[in-house]
Amino acid sequence: MAKNEKKEISNLMELLDEQDESLFARIFEKILSYGLAAIPYLEIAREKSLDDLVHSRIRNLVSRIKVQNLFSELHNWAIMDSDDLLKGYYIVSKYQFPDLEEERVMAKVESLKKEVWLELKKGMTPFEELKVMSKVFFEIKKMWINPNLDAMPDSLCLNAVLNSGKGYTQALSVLYTGIAQRLGIPIYGVRRPESFLLAYVYSANPHERDMYKDVQFYLNPFYVGFFSSIDEVERDLKNDFPGEFEKYKGACTNTELIAQLLNSMVCPFYNQSREDKVDDIDMLIKALNVD
Repeated sequence: MAKNEKKEISNLMELLDEQDESLFARIFEKILSYGLAAIPYLEIAREKSLDDLVHSRIRNLVSRIKVQNLFSELHNWAIMDSDDLLKGYYIVSKYQFPDLEEERVMAKVESLKKEVWLELKKGMTPFEELKVMSKVFFEIKKMWINPNLDAMPDSLCLNAVLNSGKGYTQALSVLYTGIAQRLGIPIYGVRRPESFLLAYVYSANPHERDMYKDVQFYLNPFYVGFFSSIDEVERDLKNDFPGEFEKYKGACTNTELIAQLLNSMVCPFYNQSREDKVDDIDMLIKALNVD
């Protein structure tokens, strides 16, 4: 950072107690424009001040800067790196755990992936591979669904699921899907809301994969060997969502699956009357550019 920029940020710190709200709004936006570089200055200002108003403004600024940075990370992931589902999941999890270390989290991801890989055998059918995955997850590792809404949204985060072995349905589904994809098994989420199902989507040319036409079958990963045909799932979908079949049919992309995960965070924050966090999540969803 240039010397004149450092001086400007330092000068802006002296204006954190500005009483004119309209003027402070401009000061706020200017500090925000410096992004993560402003946080050390804000932390120093917080230590020096005993003013409750200043402390409140600093907390708000730090929070907004971090969300703004997450927006950029998530947007870049959606554009350039969405094949790595668990990288997107890690970025989302930083909303609740800002100091989350990627290297430590991904080491646990690779450990889980290795456990599954050691159980797979050459020549297995897709059904056999997925039975092995579900066995490792829910019988050997004894992962289980945490239905306790009070534990959300933490139980939706990647690190929390890896550490505790339990999590909300959507969280476990994303982890399962991400591990499968890292093993070269083409599992994807589904568009149907609040569904336990995942889809096996195979194409001889992965770059031309059709998320509807290339679905081979569906599975419920929480039960070893529970598979459903396309006809069965589509019949249920037409019964449960008459008139919306086209909207919810087939599998979804990784960016759509991460958007679903973020949507799952909205309800607990709304129940806690945290409209500020609901707004943050809505902003992060927009970073994904999904309909």
